[in-house]
Amino acid sequence: MIPHVQLPGHAAGWTSKDRAAVAVDLGRSFRRTGFVFVHNHGIPDDLIGDVYTETRRFYQLAPAQKSLYDATEQSQFLGYRGLGRERSRIHGGTEACEQYRIGHTTEEATLSYAVDFYHGPFPKSLELLAHLTQLGDRTLAACALDLGLDEDAFTPYLIGSPLHRLGLNHYGASYPAHGGSAAGYAMSPHIDLSLLTILDQDEPGLEVRDRDGRWLEVPMVRGALFLFLGDYVQRWSNGRHRAAPHRVRRVERDRMSIQYKHRPDYGVVVRPLDVLIGPQEQPAYAPLNTGRDYVAVLRSILGG
Repeated sequence: MIPHVQLPGHAAGWTSKDRAAVAVDLGRSFRRTGFVFVHNHGIPDDLIGDVYTETRRFYQLAPAQKSLYDATEQSQFLGYRGLGRERSRIHGGTEACEQYRIGHTTEEATLSYAVDFYHGPFPKSLELLAHLTQLGDRTLAACALDLGLDEDAFTPYLIGSPLHRLGLNHYGASYPAHGGSAAGYAMSPHIDLSLLTILDQDEPGLEVRDRDGRWLEVPMVRGALFLFLGDYVQRWSNGRHRAAPHRVRRVERDRMSIQYKHRPDYGVVVRPLDVLIGPQEQPAYAPLNTGRDYVAVLRSILGG
């Protein structure tokens, strides 16, 4: 079963009492499953609808027009990832979807174009990014409270250039033929290299794996957002909070998803926190550099 949690409205308005209550409700799900539907999040439905309109408009462009926005290492992987561009880490083929990324960048590298160039087709998506960033910040604070930490315990890792990103994804019903694999899914099973992910979909397709290894279909729930934890929170908490493995099955109808990833500053080294390692425990995860190591993963699946 996928748990459901009622939030106290938009994250910008939560009181200290609200934040404590959310920490209890979300923390229970993060320890058991790592995923949850959140209701009453306060993000306008019409804004989410506008983002789908922008996404649909972009993917209806001719291939040559879309390729003007190609994502490269020089764009810090902002922009367009065409069909067949992303290699699977599970099988020998590619992922059966088109993707686009907008969001924050770091000064560590020189962009091939100004950030505004890559954001140009998606003004409403930028508005949604700001709302989801607030929800991500509050959710991360809830993680800290549930772990017995101060609610601002993780804030120092997000005060420089946090690389929050919004993904706008298109899964075509005809796309699996291009994947080069007989796998029964359009996006391979994986855990996100992020703190947490917040997702909406306009058609079913997302599946999430529970602690017993069962794959659960994530239904469409009107007005709710699906929220799940990524690798970095699991690593910080030494496994007390669970990252959620997920995949996208082959779709029978064209499907779009809006996928927000909450991330720390570029180059933060994420390792189990000493305060969360018990006297009889050992760190369960090796350190991971969210700059160098993360870019290496993107190079491996997208090319240089």
